[in-house]
Amino acid sequence: MNHKILAPRSLALAAALLTLSMAAGAQAPAPAAAASGAGYVDPNAAPRRAAHQDVEPVPRAPAFDTLATIRKRGVLRVGVVQVPPMVMTGKDSRLVGFSIDVARRLADDLGVKLEFVETWWSEVIPDLLERRTDLIVTGLWQNVPRALVVNFTQPTTHMAMHLFASKPLAGKRRTLTDFNQPGVRIAVSVDPAQLAVAKARFPRATLVAVDDDALLVVTEGRAQAALVATLSAQAIVDAAPQRWFLPAGEPLPATSAAIAVRKGDPDFLAFLNTWLDIQREQGWPQERARHWATFKEAGR
Repeated sequence: MNHKILAPRSLALAAALLTLSMAAGAQAPAPAAAASGAGYVDPNAAPRRAAHQDVEPVPRAPAFDTLATIRKRGVLRVGVVQVPPMVMTGKDSRLVGFSIDVARRLADDLGVKLEFVETWWSEVIPDLLERRTDLIVTGLWQNVPRALVVNFTQPTTHMAMHLFASKPLAGKRRTLTDFNQPGVRIAVSVDPAQLAVAKARFPRATLVAVDDDALLVVTEGRAQAALVATLSAQAIVDAAPQRWFLPAGEPLPATSAAIAVRKGDPDFLAFLNTWLDIQREQGWPQERARHWATFKEAGR
């Protein structure tokens, strides 16, 4: 055997093995202590926060395409509550009012029939959530409790609450303080939002909560004044100046009325807002608001 030839080969093989060993060591996983974060700790670092605890996320309910469903059905179902001048019964027993006009125009633009579902303030939102109606158009005020359970469109119009006092029954009471007294009866809608205003502003008076027209309650002699949300307080006074006067020139609260829809269908909400933008650009809601603010039966 030629030892002079084998010696260089042995050295080359040893060098190769050493190189492979070093490479394997470089690729070996880090010790468990390093992986767990042990090692150098900055003494000036802020202490680590405790692990975040939270409730189990709430899944969103299955979504439905409301607009496609309405067009497939061929009928738009609208929840309404009678509250002048938004929703009223006309002389021919048909529903009339600002909100009725909005619903009719929307159905016409959708090319579908229209079905009004008359209900009460306590039921109008549950009816929507239970899919008995597709939307609410009835002068529904926007507030936080309602916005937690339904989505509101842009305002359809703006309203304000005024105290209308009877000249024959309360002519000597000239200020709001005069009406916040024991023995004074004030009619107000059972709408929770309006009833809350009445309780806050007239805690000493007796409130007569009614499902229908609060002004009619005064006309019938069952109250001396009525707290009413309206498009124009002066139009009501001008329609029957011998019957009504305003103890306060300024409104109590002012608010916006809007269309309410179920949550979970942003496409339907976007369509309605676009539709309202188009109507507003044409001046149609403004014209209808002026009409119903000054309609000839405003004074009841």
